[in-house]
Amino acid sequence: MKRTAMFLLILLLLYQGALAPKAEAALVIEPAYIQQKLTQKRISGVFYLRNVGAQEERYRATAVHFIVNEKGSLQVIQPDDRSLAKWIKFNPTEFVLPPKSSRMVRYSIIPQGKLKDREYWCAIQFVPLKGQKVTSKDKDGRDLKLEVLSVILVPIYGLVEGTKFSGELTSLEAKQDKEDLKMEFKVKNTSEGVLRLAGTCQILDNSGKMVKEVPVKNVAVFPKIERLNAVHIQEKLAPGKYTAKIILHNKEEKISLSRETSFVYDKK
Repeated sequence: MKRTAMFLLILLLLYQGALAPKAEAALVIEPAYIQQKLTQKRISGVFYLRNVGAQEERYRATAVHFIVNEKGSLQVIQPDDRSLAKWIKFNPTEFVLPPKSSRMVRYSIIPQGKLKDREYWCAIQFVPLKGQKVTSKDKDGRDLKLEVLSVILVPIYGLVEGTKFSGELTSLEAKQDKEDLKMEFKVKNTSEGVLRLAGTCQILDNSGKMVKEVPVKNVAVFPKIERLNAVHIQEKLAPGKYTAKIILHNKEEKISLSRETSFVYDKK
């Protein structure tokens, strides 16, 4: 018995280093992340695309809106009042890339209406017009024919001058499973821009001496979202009472957040 299925694989999402490129797509794009100062005037730019595969590829360029939700997962959503998707035009919209070739695709952002003091964004999506054929078998040994579409998303952000940034570290909790220890914390974005934070997680013993310090990298929280994050403490602690402290900052936006909690570590 043969079945046909279509799987949409989102292979690449980048924003301020929050996720790194780890795709095996035939298409290589530069730049892989765009951040613009947004004004009422038309803004233009260029993508450089390269087909590193052995087959000719056809692509369509479109713009989609997205958020990163409370658990840190990407969600493609309908454009809202923070979306750039409705203002972006491409030239060309569809194009062919022979194997081992490259070309430019131009984009323009044409804002409509008065811009508010906030950050706008969307993802530029390059969709292949023909998928790759893959054969497999299901658990009952029946043949499956799959057509895989490798979709590459390139985030683009537009910041209006005057946008204010603010947020809160709303919770911090130590969780231990056997000897595995992690610090779960929530960051709430109370502003109109995307919070991009980094910092450290410090572990202090009962005397106040710091015994561990772990970097906290690339915490990105979208407007009006309270996001759950976690830091794993890889090295083991001696049994006892400790204090965990999370310190986050963005020097450019002059944001500094911190929170601490006490916990007892047991060697189970």
